[in-house]
Order: sequence, then C-alpha cells, then structure tokens
Amino acid sequence: MKLSKTLSAGLIAGLLFAAGAVQAGEKNFKVIINAYDTNIPELNIEGVTVKNIRAFNVLNEPEAIAVHKGAKVKIVVENKSPISEGFSIDEYGIQEVIKAGETKTISFVADKAGAFTIWCQLHPKNIHLPGTLNVIE
Repeated sequence: MKLSKTLSAGLIAGLLFAAGAVQAGEKNFKVIINAYDTNIPELNIEGVTVKNIRAFNVLNEPEAIAVHKGAKVKIVVENKSPISEGFSIDEYGIQEVIKAGETKTISFVADKAGAFTIWCQLHPKNIHLPGTLNVIE
C-alpha cells in the first residue's frame, strides 16, 4: 500500500512538472502593425456638417498576447505601416524601431506576471493604439 501511494505521488508530481514545462515552453507569435488611413469628404450629424475628416490609426494585430510566466517568447513583428513604427514593452526593457516594410524578431523570457502595455514609443498614443502582453502565473 505504501509503495502504491509513493508511486502515485511520484506519478502525479511528474505529470505536474511536465505540464508546467509545457506551459513554460517557447511561445511564438506574429504581430502585424497595420495603418488605417480613412478620409471622409463630408459628414452630417444632427444638422451639423463636417467636411474633410481624416482619421489615421495604427494597430498591432493581434492586440493581445498571452503566455505563462517563465515562457520563452518570440515575437515576429512585421510593419505594414508606410512609416517607421515602435514596439515597446517597458517592463521588459523592449524598445524597437521597425522601419516601413521591415520584419524584426524580438525574444525574451516572460519572467514577470501581469498585464503589460505594448505601445509605439515613436508616436502619440492616440494614433498608435496599444496592445497588451498578458503573463499568467
């Protein structure tokens, strides 16, 4: 009976260790930076006419990335914007500049748990909408 309990405990511990190793393995992501330039020649809302509206926004697609704490993370970032864009995660010391049409690979270990903003350090935050890196315990 003792041998059976010891084997069972060892088996359970081994399975938990293996599950943790799988969760903390390397995680690969592809993020595409896309620019959306919208022109509206005329817009009438509630009797008010506005002319020549231009909206320019940049998005990281996907917006959110989730990994387990301890995972090796590799993010391939492709910039499809017509200008250079930034890719920063302050808490991980990441601050890259990616030229128009360029692709860069960013690698790090997700050693801090939490939700961290992915943002462009080159442009105002209302132009380049931020993303999120979620690191789960």
